[in-house]
Amino acid sequence: MNPVRFAVIGLGGYGLVHIDAVRVLAREGKARLVAVVALPVDRKTRPELAHTLEQEGVRLYDSTEQFLREGVPTVDALTVPIGIHQHVPVSVAALDAGLHVYCEKPVAATVQDVDALIAAQARTGRKVTIGYQHMHSNSIQQLKQRVVSGRLGTIRTATLLCGWPRSRQYFSRNEWTGKLRIGNDWILDSPANNALAHYVLNLLYVGSQRERQAATPVTLHAHLCRANAIESADTSEVLLTTEDGVRMHWILTHANVTPCGPRLTITGDRGRAYWQMDEAMAVIRYADGTSETFDNRIHPQWRYNGFRNFVDALRGEAEIICPPALARAQTLAINLMHESCPSIAVVPDDAVLEQEDWEMHPPNAKGTFRRIRGLDAYMEIAIQERVFISELGARWAGGEGTKEVRGEGYRWFGAEWGV
Repeated sequence: MNPVRFAVIGLGGYGLVHIDAVRVLAREGKARLVAVVALPVDRKTRPELAHTLEQEGVRLYDSTEQFLREGVPTVDALTVPIGIHQHVPVSVAALDAGLHVYCEKPVAATVQDVDALIAAQARTGRKVTIGYQHMHSNSIQQLKQRVVSGRLGTIRTATLLCGWPRSRQYFSRNEWTGKLRIGNDWILDSPANNALAHYVLNLLYVGSQRERQAATPVTLHAHLCRANAIESADTSEVLLTTEDGVRMHWILTHANVTPCGPRLTITGDRGRAYWQMDEAMAVIRYADGTSETFDNRIHPQWRYNGFRNFVDALRGEAEIICPPALARAQTLAINLMHESCPSIAVVPDDAVLEQEDWEMHPPNAKGTFRRIRGLDAYMEIAIQERVFISELGARWAGGEGTKEVRGEGYRWFGAEWGV
């Protein structure tokens, strides 16, 4: 069978990860990198890579528009590692041109955009996968299997805790980071809808006992705040209940001091599962005293399992693990989060410690961090007690007018803002 022919958007940012993933699959004879959308500014930044790609026979296009005009007949699939608000328009254009699509997470900022992508997929008959890398990992798939099979009994609760400090430089790295919207386009950037979106979908996915499905929030209550000078939240707390009655709680932040997590805990009648750290060690402790342990280190390129699943699906050898319809659960949760807490609390300066420190993203660089005093300790207590941090006496936490909202039949984000 011929290798799947890929075009990648981007000679920088996460496009570099996509290029590397296609190259890994090319060495297995499953894929071939045919084209890259390489903006002139990125060619100037990475002239050696641009030259190497051209030497390898890869066609470089100046823009996505040029590729869609000229390059579509040469490829089978397009990867879309671009801004959140661009995911659906570009993916739909590619589908309508006859291409399959590997779209980065999150699918979109709003459920109406996700639904538009689902409709385009049905209309064109093309395949789409969403790049939640941990969804395709050994540890998450093994854990999902235990949940669906009932080995953990009826799932009762699920929690997620993660703090990845980010600097002022991180929030200024592009035009959309930290934004709620740009012009008429919703962004809804936050830890829960960008860097840590993987883990939100993990929570919803393994917290559902339904095969090949993620949990749908039925009720959701959120508290949002920010210590950084951004539009959106850098800290989110969410309490939700799913259609199966599972009570979930997440606390996610970019404004704490010490990196922690992700730590995901699933509790059922017959045991408890712990999934933690980015290499994803999973431990299950069953009520009968037995235990299981597994992780993702089954091969060095496990982070590219999503690409491998996508290619195998195009070759008729697998089903898509993370289609837009499944990933919609994360977008729904984000929309309800903002509906629940439309006014984001601003953490006062006297509750913030500003420091120079080493950045997690990108590595080996220093940045200026705004860190909420005491947040690390508050997070640990709140996740254990299943309460909002404001209930622990933190006067800066919460959000004006926050309320519980419902998710059944939710089809449109923006009504609260008159959009």
